[in-house]
Amino acid sequence: MANLVISGVGAAAGYFIGGPTGAQLGWMLGSYLSADQAEPGQPTYGDLRVQTASYGTNIPVAVGVQRVAGNVIWASDKVPYETRSGGGGKGGGPETVTVGYKVNMAIALCKGPILGIRRVWGDGQILVDATVDANPLIGTLYLGGNTQLPDPTMQSALGAGNVPAYRGLAYIVLSGFDLGVSGRIPMFSFEVIEQGGV
Repeated sequence: MANLVISGVGAAAGYFIGGPTGAQLGWMLGSYLSADQAEPGQPTYGDLRVQTASYGTNIPVAVGVQRVAGNVIWASDKVPYETRSGGGGKGGGPETVTVGYKVNMAIALCKGPILGIRRVWGDGQILVDATVDANPLIGTLYLGGNTQLPDPTMQSALGAGNVPAYRGLAYIVLSGFDLGVSGRIPMFSFEVIEQGGV
């Protein structure tokens, strides 16, 4: 924007001195002077995968190995828990009580069927890396096959017969996920391995 302002000022000053030809020379001189202030290169952007929680969102189709953001399709109420520290024995000081929260939730990933999940991020920090961890999953993964059944965690909260099987949709159910003291669901993203991505 500053480049246009400087060029425009140069064109206006040039017009008063030399008419249309002066305006052209002024524009060129203004562009030349403002070019030194511009930083070359392409702008960089952070991770644009944004987790959603909305109806009517498109279901992504993973190709090969692809990182996708989930769509929260169900979440239970937050359940508070207390952590106590300090206050023991002589001179232990006052006891500190910290309240944290846990939640059950289901996150839709992409069109199924898939082979699995390789990595899981929460707020940009890696939570699970299946190439390193022996027990990589942090929840129950549904691969999106045509024979998958409804999730028991969702059925216990919503009642049997009230939960769809989400056949053809790969999703993960996190049971008792610890939100900590913030009580905020992190922005999850998942590295999905599609059937042709091995």
